[in-house]
Amino acid sequence: MDITGDDIIDFHKSMEPIYSPTTIAYSARILKNFFWFWHGRGQTEINPKEIIPIRFINADKAIVTQSDFEDMNFALGNDTLANLQKKLVLNLLWDTGMRVSELLDVRLSNISSQNFNGLRTAKVRSRKTMRYDLVVWSAQTNELLNQYLGIRLCFPMASEYLLLNRKTGKPFTSKSVQRWIKDIADMAMIDKDITPHSFRHGKANAILEHGGTVRDVGALLRHVSPSSSFNYLQLSEHRFLQTAGKFLRTA
Repeated sequence: MDITGDDIIDFHKSMEPIYSPTTIAYSARILKNFFWFWHGRGQTEINPKEIIPIRFINADKAIVTQSDFEDMNFALGNDTLANLQKKLVLNLLWDTGMRVSELLDVRLSNISSQNFNGLRTAKVRSRKTMRYDLVVWSAQTNELLNQYLGIRLCFPMASEYLLLNRKTGKPFTSKSVQRWIKDIADMAMIDKDITPHSFRHGKANAILEHGGTVRDVGALLRHVSPSSSFNYLQLSEHRFLQTAGKFLRTA
């Protein structure tokens, strides 16, 4: 290979005006693994140890609270198919804490029949682990789902995806959902940079606020690593101070 260390540095510098520090750091890790592979086979002279991911400070994560969700839900009607789809997405994100990729990957065949207490579940596949996990949602969300399924099952397309664009016959993209969430937050006059993933943070925070444990967070959000669940402990300053206060000296 003719690629040099300077080429890699120039490549990442070219990314700076376009991509976030997180994306650039991720790119560096991918390239490091790539060159470890070829270095071990004697196909490159680049020393992978020289590829060092950048250090950066993560911005505070926006958290959707119960109040935020209720305001967004109230701001959006379900009088049209488009609004019904958006409202269903909003409620599924809040109830399940699903990643947007998992939600958009749900097929009709993944959804269970309605059980005796009026609830449904679905199997969702994580792209991180490629395994299927179970999610469940509230009776209110299930009512929205039933309304939507009454229309969705009449679509003239053979596609199995739950969230389908009727005009194109293709599944919605994550960018579409990101745009929906931003527009709904603006309609509800919420001054936060809310994204679909903010609902996942909000779900973790709600579990802890209602007396749940880190283990509950890991189970319901389907974390592979316990460290991912522990990261949510500091989402609430009030809860963090309460916990830390138990182990501080008192006068």
